Amino acid sequence: MKRWIWLAAAAVVVIALGATLVALPKGQEWTTDSPEALAEFEAGMDAQMRIYYDDAQRLFRRAVELDPDFAIAKFYAMDSYRSEGEEKVEAMWDSVISADLEKLTPREKLIIERARALHEERREDADRLLEEGLADHPNDPFILNMKALQTWHRGEFEEAERLYQRLVEIHPNWVIAYNQLGYINMGMGRFAEAEEYFKSYRFIAPDQANPFDSLGELYITLGRYAEAQETLDRALEIKPDFWAAYEHLALMTSFNGDLEATRRVIERAEAAGISERALANLTCLEQYTTWRNAEAWAEILDAAEGECAYGKNINFAKVTTHLAACAVGDWETAKTIEEEASKVLASVEERGPSRELGVVRGATQHLVGVRLAFEGDYVGAAENLRAANENLNYIEAGTALYKLYNSMILAELLLADGQDAEAHGLLSKMRSVNPLVVAEFEDSGLTVIGLERG
Repeated sequence: MKRWIWLAAAAVVVIALGATLVALPKGQEWTTDSPEALAEFEAGMDAQMRIYYDDAQRLFRRAVELDPDFAIAKFYAMDSYRSEGEEKVEAMWDSVISADLEKLTPREKLIIERARALHEERREDADRLLEEGLADHPNDPFILNMKALQTWHRGEFEEAERLYQRLVEIHPNWVIAYNQLGYINMGMGRFAEAEEYFKSYRFIAPDQANPFDSLGELYITLGRYAEAQETLDRALEIKPDFWAAYEHLALMTSFNGDLEATRRVIERAEAAGISERALANLTCLEQYTTWRNAEAWAEILDAAEGECAYGKNINFAKVTTHLAACAVGDWETAKTIEEEASKVLASVEERGPSRELGVVRGATQHLVGVRLAFEGDYVGAAENLRAANENLNYIEAGTALYKLYNSMILAELLLADGQDAEAHGLLSKMRSVNPLVVAEFEDSGLTVIGLERG
């Protein structure tokens, strides 16, 4: 029974604009005549910093109820109205952009004007507004954070690192910056530095779940599973419904083939009351990993139009379905999934440089490489799998495990093609990241998809 799985590109969590704003430095101004509304809004901003999204939306919405003219609160509360329909969201948006911006603070005005430019796809105007705002207010942490987040989303990690370091210099307690710096260093393979940033984050915010969750992701990537379990459990002690920690526990246990532990994670998450969507994602992960490990290709293909694999995203179930199709020689299904992935990639490319672009590109190349390997085109397969490795990184646990999985298949392919030196060089690089993955790969006979040695 093979225990290897990979992580879907779509599982990568993208932090939204508001998600990286932290607790307000003392004395910051927000335009409202209601002290009660201001208190709710500031509590919402603190919840955003903690990555407690549902709590934040509830607090922002309460701020709007207390002061219906609180423009920036309405801006941040918009997502909470989606359950009432898009018309309600549009009405809130119209209310925000029709506010008298001259009565707002420069920061509030910038946030709303820039959001309007992005909404209208005037990206150059949005960039100009941000640059001008930062030039006029170089020490405003919110504006500096917006600029750092922009570079983060665009995948400009060196510039993002510089900006987050500047943010920490200006406001050492702007804690989410430590989180971002940890991820950036993970992505660049600087794991010791990443650990220092995550531990600093944990030290400054020991009462929050996210510092422990982020550190747990690093430990998963490095194969330090006992430490990962301990720190993720600590995140859930602090906030029992912190869904990301359940996701990472499920990823770790399923990747290691301990599906009983994965099922216990799901039961624990359900008891904690996490959202139905998050619970469904965990259930799909467990089901498809079970099928994958049992090489139950027929069951996987029979479920191709089911809830887990349905749609055009390059998700976990979809890539497992592609593997199943390749295993049984159903090339039409495999190529159809590759075509869907290519369309997703084209859509991401059209939006310009982004953090997710490399992951989606790598995932698409991985699919093609796997099919070519099964078809016996080892040269084409190696080309695509190498390219996938170049595009994937270690920035989060999901993409890190995916990169390691892709590397194992590439090593297996190289050995099958008689390229032993390159294969063992690749294994050496993998061992420096996660020695346990390589040890298990060696115990399995250096095989993942069952290629025959030449």
